[in-house]
Amino acid sequence: MDEAGIMSVQHRVGGILAGLIGFGFQKGYFGITNEVIGVIVSLVLVYLLGKHAEKRYGRETIGLNSWIMNGVVPFYFICMVVWIVLINYVI
Repeated sequence: MDEAGIMSVQHRVGGILAGLIGFGFQKGYFGITNEVIGVIVSLVLVYLLGKHAEKRYGRETIGLNSWIMNGVVPFYFICMVVWIVLINYVI
């Protein structure tokens, strides 16, 4: 698998984690009921994943356009799908 594919998979796994964290903060599983904290944690997570990819593969290989299309977009969509499924099907 090439670097962009590996980065995309890493961001998808991060999206699953961010969706779970956002759901946990919305339902109050972490002691605080606040959706904004879940969003902030998600933004920090996607930023750290991008920095990790840049450090691991180099800025020449993983540019801003590649990071947005192969990192941020899959992260966002997977995060939203996980969060929506959990909100709708978990009591």
